[in-house]
Amino acid sequence: MNEAERANAVVQWECRTRVHAGEEAWNMLIAGGALRSRTVLVLGSGFAAANFSRVEEVRSRLDIPADRIQLVQAPATVEQAEVLSALLAGAGAKNVVAIGGSAALDVTKLACHQLADDRTLALVRARGARRGVVALPFEASEQVQQVLVPTTIGPAAELRPYAAVRLRERRCLVYGAGLPPRHAVIDSGFTESLTRQSILDGLLMSLIQFMDPYTDGEVDCVLAEAAIRTAIGLLVSLGVRAKDGRCASADRLLACYLNAARSGLTFAGRHPYVSRTWAIAAEMIGVLKLPPVTALAAVLPSLWRRIEDGDDRFGNRGRLRQVWGWIRAAGFRDLPADPADGIAELIRSWGIDGEMRCDRRHGTLIASRAVRFWGANVPGLAGIPAADLADMITGTVAANDVSARTGKRDELGGRTFK
Repeated sequence: MNEAERANAVVQWECRTRVHAGEEAWNMLIAGGALRSRTVLVLGSGFAAANFSRVEEVRSRLDIPADRIQLVQAPATVEQAEVLSALLAGAGAKNVVAIGGSAALDVTKLACHQLADDRTLALVRARGARRGVVALPFEASEQVQQVLVPTTIGPAAELRPYAAVRLRERRCLVYGAGLPPRHAVIDSGFTESLTRQSILDGLLMSLIQFMDPYTDGEVDCVLAEAAIRTAIGLLVSLGVRAKDGRCASADRLLACYLNAARSGLTFAGRHPYVSRTWAIAAEMIGVLKLPPVTALAAVLPSLWRRIEDGDDRFGNRGRLRQVWGWIRAAGFRDLPADPADGIAELIRSWGIDGEMRCDRRHGTLIASRAVRFWGANVPGLAGIPAADLADMITGTVAANDVSARTGKRDELGGRTFK
């Protein structure tokens, strides 16, 4: 397809969410009278524990009694969505305000969908046992107005039409056009308590979301390529600042803006969340009980090694080198020119634990589950035999061990799974 044909390709894009973004976005939303009476408050447990005074201020200002507050502990589960849906119904809620990370926001989206159509969670349970992505075949009419306020960087749960939940000890992704909220508030005042490491973890997750579609070959548009290049450069620059402890409120706000950009018209027509890296990492999370960022950090260098070695089933080598060139130009010229070595070193320099040993038994299980549950939704994954994926997964130590080639470390630490 030439550039003229691509420019005339028809895509559908719809944004049902009004985004309120800025340093005082939350106060402006409240002052504007967007919230009706009878509000339920959902809080991420980590945010609530670290921000007692902020939570009390929100609760008091919205006049929410204690029996209309639900805490959500990560990871998001169908059971938590069920409990929240019952709370919303019992309280006769007109609004639900969710403040927290992706778990709190995803539980809220699913609970609201369940409230509007009680087939929702039964369908997730039935189909989630067989596939990685569960598409809701119906769009429920809104029964309660959602206001989602993210307190983390990376997931963009406040805008995406997906909810990631744990089901039977594995992760699945629920898609529905009716999941996004009526309002999203991007306000750096709600990310003040993030630690330096949490910011770096989130920036890596954002980087992967922008890099994967390009190296996978999904993006074939000049405008999208320019947007990806710009986003990568900004995220890397923010990483440099965060690593040095200089990530101010304006920087955190910019990182959240970049998250929101993934849901824009520029990227319409491509899968906004599931990539090859994410699908493999999702099964590593379930089988090896890893934190999401650790699984992603373990997978990425191994995938890049396969691509750099010329295995085009895993991605485009020329595009990978372009991406790595953009990263080095944005602040990491001292890292190795080899993309796989370089990204492993970058991950390590950001303090992210991506090193692990995985035996053949676990590697085979992860690979077979990745192909079985995600293959239909990730075209690049469907074309790779499970045995080859298992080879890559069990070879993560070799891929991540930059010391074997650079002599920078005497021995490899990390986790061992047998």
